[in-house]
Amino acid sequence: MRRPSWSRRMLRALLTLGAAAYLTLPLFAYFALAGVLSGAQAAAPHFVPLAIVDQDAGWLARKRAFEVSRPRFPGDIAPGCGSPCVAYPSAYELDTSYVQDTFEPAKVGTDAAGHSYTDHNMSKLCGPGAAANALWYWGLASTPGVRVTATDTADGVTTTWDAAHDRAYIAYLAWQTTIPGWARPGMMDDHDPSQGVTLYGMRDGLNWEAARHDAGDFHEYFYSITWWNQSSAAEFHHQVQDDLANAHVPVVAEVSARLLPNWAPKGNTIYHFITIVGYDDVHGTYQYTDSCGASTGCGSLHDGGVNTVSQAQMWAAITAIPVNTSAAYNAGDGGYIW
Repeated sequence: MRRPSWSRRMLRALLTLGAAAYLTLPLFAYFALAGVLSGAQAAAPHFVPLAIVDQDAGWLARKRAFEVSRPRFPGDIAPGCGSPCVAYPSAYELDTSYVQDTFEPAKVGTDAAGHSYTDHNMSKLCGPGAAANALWYWGLASTPGVRVTATDTADGVTTTWDAAHDRAYIAYLAWQTTIPGWARPGMMDDHDPSQGVTLYGMRDGLNWEAARHDAGDFHEYFYSITWWNQSSAAEFHHQVQDDLANAHVPVVAEVSARLLPNWAPKGNTIYHFITIVGYDDVHGTYQYTDSCGASTGCGSLHDGGVNTVSQAQMWAAITAIPVNTSAAYNAGDGGYIW
């Protein structure tokens, strides 16, 4: 039998090596990828998922039937028309004299103590910002003359804030409030970069603060989550009417920011929290506050103020966020708190 020529032997060797590489490369790639993922997982910041507590089914049924009254505190405004309310005014707007001046710090700047800082997570504070605006209607806000020094649990940056733009309360809500059952302080998650606040975190944070830290009476204090795929524009509007005109508190909604008029319409989708503080059925609009500022580089086209958007556009901005009911730190999206 003739032996193959040198060129044929070389070709056969190359083919053999190619076949071996073809068969073994996926295995090497698998182990390499597993090693990368294992290393990434080991290096990730510590995080324990929130201990999500389901609200009582009977209480939720009464809430959805508008039979849950807002708890009152001394000097508070009385309910507008009872629970459930028979009729609502055609237009209603809350007092926005304080909340219209709320907006978050910049990612790079100088804090209230005069210290320079850099913290990229400052642009993710729309959750604590919206919560601070909502909780002002419960008599809670930054105390004049009192400073809050808080450490970002995601990257360890420490800053100090005072009452200007309600930033002391925002910092407290972001990284210090200690909610029973949670694995770490603050409404923000501790991954870096932070993913912000989930709807579960918003609900529990609002209830905990509004209940004045009453551990025995905060899960069903007032607020609940409505996922938008279990609601409708009409139901949402009814809930806005009741919260504003009857309970005298805002609705906190998660929206696609770029669908709102105070944001540039082009760019990456931004998951964002705002507070709805007014409605006008004659003109078909909602009024809302946004704690993201232009001067602080957050993305809004201006600082603070009260914005107006059509009711249809607000619902479109809410329903543009995919519903994800997982309790993971980067999930819990697609709805509103009322």
